[in-house]
Amino acid sequence: MGEKEYSMMDVASSVCTILNLPSPAQTEGNPIAEIVSSLDGLRKVAILVPDGMGLFTWDLWRHKMPYLDSLHTNRSLILRSVMPSISPVNFATIVSGTDVEGHGILIRTGKFKCETLFDLVRNASRKSAGIGQDSYTGCELMGKNADICGCTREGSNYDIAAKIIEIVDVYEPDFLIAQFIQVDDSFHKCGPSSPSVVPILADMDTRMKELVEYLRPLGYGIIILSDHGQHDLPVISPKGNKGGHGTDSPEDCLVPCTWI
Repeated sequence: MGEKEYSMMDVASSVCTILNLPSPAQTEGNPIAEIVSSLDGLRKVAILVPDGMGLFTWDLWRHKMPYLDSLHTNRSLILRSVMPSISPVNFATIVSGTDVEGHGILIRTGKFKCETLFDLVRNASRKSAGIGQDSYTGCELMGKNADICGCTREGSNYDIAAKIIEIVDVYEPDFLIAQFIQVDDSFHKCGPSSPSVVPILADMDTRMKELVEYLRPLGYGIIILSDHGQHDLPVISPKGNKGGHGTDSPEDCLVPCTWI
């Protein structure tokens, strides 16, 4: 794992630099030189988000994800989520370059009070897509603010990957962001350190390999990161969850990032 740590607020300006777009007006981040230099010259960017897979979980289970492990061996850094470490807030940060005070998003159905990557892509007469399961952030916040909304009835890794391929085949968006919610759901149910999550992670690893092999020849630069991590709960929650997030702990806030 790379030792350099950056802010989640740095992602938006990195994507804008690759796409030759201005950064969002309110961004508090800066382009990440390692990512920008590697993906320089590409005209399209895909951000793939295995939701909830923080550095804590990555360190536990990376040996079960050989494809992602190979990517991280070559290119890897750490991102710090903004607070609170929950999906709507950090997905909003990824596309705006600012924190909750700047973008105004606390829930997946919230309204942005600032400029986003979706606006910048649209202003340049280009197309964006947001992809995820119905009633989750990828659909409700990303999809419904993008030009192309890719919502799925089911949220398995397979379903999200298939929707990405379908949308790229039909629309060829210049920017897309997709939420793989099955990872986060499994962590909540079992706890991120439970061996029960390994089949979901192994399947997600397979989907990432398939998507990279599909998207890269089409000219996409691909950034794989998470929005937040998770920690094991000391006591099962009233909802029956064994994993949780939202705190400022390293388990919840530090996430791995790789790109190709």
